[in-house]
Amino acid sequence: MSSNRRPPLRAVRPAPRPDSAEPAIDRLRQENLLYDSVTKLPIHPFEDPARVSAIERIERLGVIYLQIGKFVGFEELYGWEVYDRVLVAVARGLREDLAASPLAGSFVSLRYSGADGFFLLFDLAAPGRGGGAPSLDEEARRLQENALRRLRQAFGGTTVDLMSVHAASHTARDNPQVRPSRHLVRNLQEAVRIVTQRQTREKLELCGALKEVIGRRRLKAAFQPVCHLPDGGVHGYEALIRGPRGTALEQANVLFAVAHDNDMDVELETLCLDTIFSSLPRAVGKRRLFVNASSTLLRHPVFLDERNLKAINRSHGDVVVEISEKEMVGDYCSFGGILEKVRAAKMKIAIDDAGSGYSGLETILYVRPDYIKVADSLVRNLELDPIKREIIASLAAIGQRVGATLIAEGIERDEERKALVELAIPYGQGFLLGRPSFQVGGRAGTL
Repeated sequence: MSSNRRPPLRAVRPAPRPDSAEPAIDRLRQENLLYDSVTKLPIHPFEDPARVSAIERIERLGVIYLQIGKFVGFEELYGWEVYDRVLVAVARGLREDLAASPLAGSFVSLRYSGADGFFLLFDLAAPGRGGGAPSLDEEARRLQENALRRLRQAFGGTTVDLMSVHAASHTARDNPQVRPSRHLVRNLQEAVRIVTQRQTREKLELCGALKEVIGRRRLKAAFQPVCHLPDGGVHGYEALIRGPRGTALEQANVLFAVAHDNDMDVELETLCLDTIFSSLPRAVGKRRLFVNASSTLLRHPVFLDERNLKAINRSHGDVVVEISEKEMVGDYCSFGGILEKVRAAKMKIAIDDAGSGYSGLETILYVRPDYIKVADSLVRNLELDPIKREIIASLAAIGQRVGATLIAEGIERDEERKALVELAIPYGQGFLLGRPSFQVGGRAGTL
């Protein structure tokens, strides 16, 4: 007689992992906790147990701290990928500098702070330090200068204008009365404090300088031609802003970064527009004028005031407002009514930096601009890169669908211009076609 009773359920245990898997998992876990995934440098003061005692009880510890300073919004402007490349470039450069350093015999460890900084530890009592070796202060200055030089070489002026490298050195004697680990961490923190004070002082000085620039209206407008690529004819001009010549605020990207850090965006942009429209060269008045405006300014009641919009029309009747693609992410619904008011005031709309942000196609779809300005990063060495050509060709096809005209930015070589002509891109601007000038049609002062 068969039974309908089922056998009791037994817990099913997972098959044991091979013995070799456990050490690998532990090693991976340790690497993720102790090492930075971008710079590949240790981020914990005691990442190597075998070296803890040697590092803890250095008789005369030398610490150099390099802080990669950045303005608020750097990553929003250029993307975290670019900032990761900045950190990698600095880390690689520091390794090279340390290998050739006169203090190489005293070097102990290179570490990443976990937040934009690098620690270099030296045993200044160690043998092998030559009598002619530089002081720790001198070595800090050398590393700082080399880091800035490498960043300029790798990224060019526009990006590096928004970067700074601060360095400080700190020397500490061992203190047997303090737990060794705390002694080390406190000295790392002291080096950070010194750099933070310097960085804060620099930012306060820049803020004061910006207030003076705005209060004394010390901006100048320059104008760069937008040209027809096949024959070089001038289609219009883009208005660009410069601060006082020879100062830290001369370049527009630094001006706006300082303003953003200090909540002075609207004040600066309002002065920019006043500067541009108060002294338009005659030749610019006869061509289409492209002006940059942030979404913050366009929302502001002062800009949207009917009297202000009419004043712009009286100054120039053919204005194109350029809005950066990077500012438009997730902002379409609230921004639609503002764009309608701008268009009602007989101004056109351009999407700037197309192809450099995270939502280019979505921006074009929602905004339906009159112009699409292709980012200079896509134009650079275009003739050598089939992927860039495909992207620009796709932007051109989309532009044709929505009734937008393409303008390629940052053209510096004739090979780039020819490649754009082959792609049927009608307009462009860049140093090859004309540099920004304070005067147009007269005696020009170029930048």
